[in-house]
Amino acid sequence: MRWPEAWRDPALLDLLKGSAIDTLLIGPGEALGAVRERARKQGLQIDTPPGVSIAKGEWPGVKMARGRDAGAGPTGVPWVNSNGWAIRLAMVQKPDHTVWIDAPPAADSFITPDSYLIAIADSAAYGGRWILSLDAPLAQSLAEGKPDAQRPWKRIVETAAFFAARKDWSDYPPVANMGVLSDFAGPNEFFGQELLNLLARAGAQARAILPGGSFDGIRLLIYPDAAPASAALRAQIDKFTKSGGLLMTSEKRPTDDPYIWANDAVVQLSHRNDLVRFWNSGATGSYVSTNGKQTIAHLLFYSMRGPDSASVWVAGNYRSAQAATIEHPTIEKLGFENKKGGMEVHLPQVSQYVALQLT
Repeated sequence: MRWPEAWRDPALLDLLKGSAIDTLLIGPGEALGAVRERARKQGLQIDTPPGVSIAKGEWPGVKMARGRDAGAGPTGVPWVNSNGWAIRLAMVQKPDHTVWIDAPPAADSFITPDSYLIAIADSAAYGGRWILSLDAPLAQSLAEGKPDAQRPWKRIVETAAFFAARKDWSDYPPVANMGVLSDFAGPNEFFGQELLNLLARAGAQARAILPGGSFDGIRLLIYPDAAPASAALRAQIDKFTKSGGLLMTSEKRPTDDPYIWANDAVVQLSHRNDLVRFWNSGATGSYVSTNGKQTIAHLLFYSMRGPDSASVWVAGNYRSAQAATIEHPTIEKLGFENKKGGMEVHLPQVSQYVALQLT
């Protein structure tokens, strides 16, 4: 958690007692010295521990334009800001590190208690952690002990506890049928990252692959880098295509617009190879991972509230399905059926995050 600069009273540390918040980022200066001292006595970690990579992120949710209209691309689909792709890329680049996302509430954001649920879940679902940063009005209300601040704070504590109790999910490898092969560095940094971002917005299950990485599970491989692949990498790509894999390269797609690349990739792979499909769900995001015995489909709903009659289909051969939300660790009477090479699950009224556990 990033400790608010205005919180000079060490007694406010009592808000953290019994919570899953275990690390504080406290600003410099003597004014916060008493806070730092008491935090250490309470066993809290002060500042960033070793083995953590901090990535600058976006406040997650539907991107809003002027007048509170949802921003969208030419297709009319609302644009969702999410940090999942950035977390997965950072974990590929530094697999021995934990990834923290630095994305405080935007100044023009409309903040509700569920905004914090989405902010935490948007990082935790992908195996990262969001640096909890309170908006100024909530921080002031909490400091003054106002009753209206208790609901959002309770929402924050409950969401953090939910994911802290399920840390093993972060170790599950991703399930993806699309790969972006790049070094994501130098002249390739922006294009590769924006391609991952746009593919996520399009609902594709894509993963970042560094040169020499595995192509397992990939049906469509995208090589956007302008420089030719090395001999070893070209041999790996040739083996992939000869076994039936699809390939997109700058030679076959001569444009510098990542939006066109992302759209073409989705069209080439086609919907018949979807790994996740939604109905009646609004603006969504999803991330699928598995340990070989259990598959977790993390479902995120970025609208102002969760859906009341959504359905989701996940590709694969499954016998059973359970669902968990922040409010309900187990959803009773979950409706599901095997359908067209996957499992279709019918959700009751849910909040903005659901974990489907499929076996």
